[in-house]
Amino acid sequence: MAGCRAVHAGHCGVGEGAPMINWSHRNFARGALRRWLQAPGSLSARLAATGPRFSVQVLGQGRAPLTMDEARALGHPAQRVGFLREVLLRVDGAPRVLARSVTALADSHGAWRAVRGLGTRPLADVLFKRLGIARAQLSYAKLTPASAPQRAAQKQWSRATSAPLPLRALPARRSAFRRGAENLLVMEIFVASDWQWSDAARNAKTGHRRRT
Repeated sequence: MAGCRAVHAGHCGVGEGAPMINWSHRNFARGALRRWLQAPGSLSARLAATGPRFSVQVLGQGRAPLTMDEARALGHPAQRVGFLREVLLRVDGAPRVLARSVTALADSHGAWRAVRGLGTRPLADVLFKRLGIARAQLSYAKLTPASAPQRAAQKQWSRATSAPLPLRALPARRSAFRRGAENLLVMEIFVASDWQWSDAARNAKTGHRRRT
């Protein structure tokens, strides 16, 4: 597919035109949010454990520009075009996480071709259910309201939810997944409020059916 489906021209993804973000391996958050940010394994499975209805809303997928930061993280510093998949993860209809996954365009026809056919299934169905995939260490950042990634996220949020995104620093994490010599970079923006992550943690302990 040429271009990003459901993403307006000029605002193709939360990373387009973004300045270098200060990613760090140090988790800055506290309490329940800290535990959510640093949780290993599938975030989709963890979210699905907090309520009976977990869903993936696809916001955009297809050929898209890469930021310089993304290109370097993928190991292709000279590339400016890649394959993008951007989704909103919801629990019981409530939006929780905005996720952006990018890989080199050629790799989306190679080791990561399965990402193209996911539809509304979570990316975790590929990342954590297939052999030969290694995950790098998580990195964390705060996306300020003035940052390009959050400005783009605000536009996508309003289109997806018909409501404005509160103007506050948004916690985010990212990591690279490697299969053979080909990388997939996943960034997850935790758009729910801090108290909602505390509630989600409590709900997970009440025995909701877990996603495997």
